[in-house]
Amino acid sequence: MTYRSVKEVVLIPRTEKVNQQIRDERKEQILAAAAEVFARNGYVGTRIDDIASAAGISKGLIYHYFGGKEEIFNTLIEGATHGTIRLYQQAFGLPGAAVERLRWLIEQVVTGLVEQPHMFMVVLQAFVSDAVPQEARDLVSTVAAKTGSIVTQFIAEGQKNGEIVQGDPEHLAFLLGSCIQGLAVAETMSTPMPSLSTADSLIRLFTQSTSLESGD
Repeated sequence: MTYRSVKEVVLIPRTEKVNQQIRDERKEQILAAAAEVFARNGYVGTRIDDIASAAGISKGLIYHYFGGKEEIFNTLIEGATHGTIRLYQQAFGLPGAAVERLRWLIEQVVTGLVEQPHMFMVVLQAFVSDAVPQEARDLVSTVAAKTGSIVTQFIAEGQKNGEIVQGDPEHLAFLLGSCIQGLAVAETMSTPMPSLSTADSLIRLFTQSTSLESGD
């Protein structure tokens, strides 16, 4: 009599926690790919097929997680704007002199530009393009006003302490923001960005004294 050995394979169901982790990772994969495609092609020029190809997944799987490119774009903007607000609020709540907290904030922003240059281009589209979803345009406008207000408070506080040059705080905040945007544009154009002293160089443009010599 011949006997066959049978191996029983017991399938253990994944827990809901594991399933959620897989879903979250897949959504992040789609969003990362979408940011690159939106940055390269613009909102109008981007198709779901393009995002699927960049993510290395099927078009149908994207629709399993998102209703379409509008929802993907809005999700990217929502994540970027919420993260920006948290960062600026964190900087404002740090201890120490206003000029040092402002320098820390600039360092974090510059680091973000280097690590995620595509996201700047996506956010920029929400500022300048009428073709992007209105929800995204409203979000970036609200965040721009909030972050501008926080930087204005930084500058006003620094002026009272004699750390930051005199002048209209809102105007100086606008100039600082413009400098940072210029750095972001340079980064997206693959122009090498100074990595060691960018924050110090920027903050020195607005400081009253040489109180930051330690950063030389």
